[in-house]
Amino acid sequence: MKRIFMMILAGLLLTACKKSSEPDYFWPTEIATVTASLTASFDTLNADMATNIAIIAQTIADTSAIRTRMNDMVDHSSFVLEFSYINPQGIMQIIEPSIYYPWEGSDISGQAHIIQAFTTKQPALSKHFYAVEDFWGVVDIHPILNQGVLLGGVTALFRPETVLGRIILPIVKDKSFDMFVMEKGGVMIYDQDPDAIGQNLLTDTIFKPFPELVAAAKLFDAVKSGETSYSYFQTGTSIMVKKIAYWDTFEMFGTEWRIIWLKPE
Repeated sequence: MKRIFMMILAGLLLTACKKSSEPDYFWPTEIATVTASLTASFDTLNADMATNIAIIAQTIADTSAIRTRMNDMVDHSSFVLEFSYINPQGIMQIIEPSIYYPWEGSDISGQAHIIQAFTTKQPALSKHFYAVEDFWGVVDIHPILNQGVLLGGVTALFRPETVLGRIILPIVKDKSFDMFVMEKGGVMIYDQDPDAIGQNLLTDTIFKPFPELVAAAKLFDAVKSGETSYSYFQTGTSIMVKKIAYWDTFEMFGTEWRIIWLKPE
């Protein structure tokens, strides 16, 4: 009986090895390149925020010291537009750089990511939203805690197309494939067509005439990784083509971005 079991096990292992090494299997390595680069970018940002927040937590009454910490993060970041100290009441009390001083004093206590971070006392990555600074962006927020007491938070505001574009554009340049990024919920946060950023593939009426695209977007939204195909315009043209799409997920603080690779069949 033991010999028969070992023969069955060996057969299953051989089958698995054959499937994993099938010559016609394809998965675009560029997806992993993008997710790894994003992880590195945000690891650097989050580590710098954590270091400065630890200092702020010990000097919370010293606004000059807090402003120094904000400037330190501005100097270190390559894609964040604005850092701000949010007091426990949700007021943007201190902002850097100076171009954003006019928004000091703004009440953002009702923003979903502020509520989440202050309630859970954990960092959060916002959805794509319209900031009080008058543009669409995303916020990385870390609460400030001292012995479990909430002292406010620090936000890093950026345009996702900036950090994504500097990673993806060199990858797709002069290639036959393209890539775009959709946050869970259907909103596109990166595309080579800047007009597409902010559009929702699941709900915007502009996409209703393209049921295959909407069906693919529903699949992107529901499943973290996979492949599918759909018909849509060839990039930069009005020519309808069949596209094959592969996707995987970049996730931070529970927020999910679908990294989608596509190419005409």
